[in-house]
Amino acid sequence: MTQTKGADTMKQPGMSRRSFLFGMGSGLAAGAIGASALSTPAAVAAETTAEENPYLTSVFPKDETAYLPVEKFEWTKLEGPIGYEDRQIAASEITRTDTCDFVVVGCGISGLTAMLRAAEYGVKVIGLEKMNRGRNTWESMAANHTKLQAEAGNSADDAAWAEAMLAAGHWRQRTEVLWSFINNSGEAVDFVDEMIRKAGKGVQLYNTTQGPSTYSFIPVVQVEHKVKVPEDAHWNSWWTGAVATDSLLTTAATYDNLEIRYNTAGVQLIQKDGRVTGIIAHDKDGYYAIEAKNGVLLSTGGYEANPGLVQAWLRPEDVNYGNCCIYAPCQGPTGDGHMMGLALGASMDPIPHVAMMFRSGLPDSVMDSSGVSTVFAGSIWVDHNGRRFTNESLPHNYAANAINAHATHGHPVWFIFDKGMVDRSLTRRPDLVEEIDKLKARNIAVEGATIADLAKAMGADAETLEKTITTFNSYFDEEEPTDKMFRRNMKNTAPIKDGPFYAVQHTSKFLCTGSGLTVNENWQVLDREEKVIPGLYASGNTSGGIFAVDYPRHLPSTSIGRCVTSGYVAAKHANKGE
Repeated sequence: MTQTKGADTMKQPGMSRRSFLFGMGSGLAAGAIGASALSTPAAVAAETTAEENPYLTSVFPKDETAYLPVEKFEWTKLEGPIGYEDRQIAASEITRTDTCDFVVVGCGISGLTAMLRAAEYGVKVIGLEKMNRGRNTWESMAANHTKLQAEAGNSADDAAWAEAMLAAGHWRQRTEVLWSFINNSGEAVDFVDEMIRKAGKGVQLYNTTQGPSTYSFIPVVQVEHKVKVPEDAHWNSWWTGAVATDSLLTTAATYDNLEIRYNTAGVQLIQKDGRVTGIIAHDKDGYYAIEAKNGVLLSTGGYEANPGLVQAWLRPEDVNYGNCCIYAPCQGPTGDGHMMGLALGASMDPIPHVAMMFRSGLPDSVMDSSGVSTVFAGSIWVDHNGRRFTNESLPHNYAANAINAHATHGHPVWFIFDKGMVDRSLTRRPDLVEEIDKLKARNIAVEGATIADLAKAMGADAETLEKTITTFNSYFDEEEPTDKMFRRNMKNTAPIKDGPFYAVQHTSKFLCTGSGLTVNENWQVLDREEKVIPGLYASGNTSGGIFAVDYPRHLPSTSIGRCVTSGYVAAKHANKGE
């Protein structure tokens, strides 16, 4: 996992992926051993490794598969500076020892919430952030029974929310952690709102009201809290988290007992007699130790910028075999907290981990297809054969799954629209034709005077594509247009009948990973025997237990809600006890 170094990054020792996965006892190694024990016939010796198992190598190409029978892929979209070091750092390298009550490693929204909560208790807090700022690309947070909900007369049933979360993860989550999130979320978000308002910049949170769902399988849960930005701020991004973070940092600067050290990485935990007592940090001047009387919180985010971990711990299908678009890119999340915890014997969510996926990405792009989004909404989606494969108006996570399931082995999926859709969109997007031409120049978009011409340009079967579009257009012959294949809401689309016709390749979008170290209801890290590692906490995307299978984007704001609440609870437990 050799990484590119910047002036303010740290030394990265040599370590193979194999030595890390097996040496640290990760979920992948445990999963491979478990599968072998359950499924290998007695004729195969117990000590046979996955690579030597003839029942695997005889049916899967040995050089083209990993330890589990999944296809290999390369992750080249993000690669950041790794802070964690697995070597023995000599005492002679430690230039000094600082002391405090509580150390937070990673200063995104989860770490920032934890630092503010601890500072309010009057303890001395040090935050370490290896980048020059903490990640702040978010837009809302989930919580129930907040003051803002009470003011709006709008709250959710706890059990219904829990059931919706559990159903989204097929009941694979740890319920004690999920219920800690639900039970503490209101208090945590009230606290964050107080800290935001304390900055005096006119920024605050507010509770939204979710509209009715058009799908029977998607529940409506009224737990979303967004950021109200003052009109004079001139902020036009839906990622209002940056504005809220600015206020939180302004408030943090008012505490004499809170210090954030940027361009400073946490590289290795310090453990004495089984308890985590501090951390070794690294900045431009070298290594130093920080003793933390009350504990260390790992809040370093996910690991989407660490190619080795992405390739080891995610399903290739879930990131479109590495071909997905990057959403909200950040070089910081390299799994430092995951690796520091595993190095001390921590347990972790089972492999494969959860990837937070969205729809409407463009190949080889950062961000989304905003230049052609006005026609994307009304388009239909087809696979490389020209067959429609999903309900195009599904929530982001489900739509991303459908895209990934059909864009396999290098085959593209396409969204198709016609001149009529382009013409109707010009009032909202006057430069739409120019945007389409840019995509054509990149060989992402193609055009055809007829459907047969379009199919040829796509490399699809003309008869299949013509049948697909004819069938879709027939749905509008009904008095009430009805999608008889996928039950799509037909109000945002129209027949595809006016040439020229257009097809644009699209892919899923990858935001971040959502699985992490095993924690209990206090967000204390557990070892592989389900025992607490004293003094060690994990929060946000470094922690596990909340998500499984997929990130439930259809349930509003659960990721940031989990981040805020986990940081809040961890700081409260570490510095005030039960």
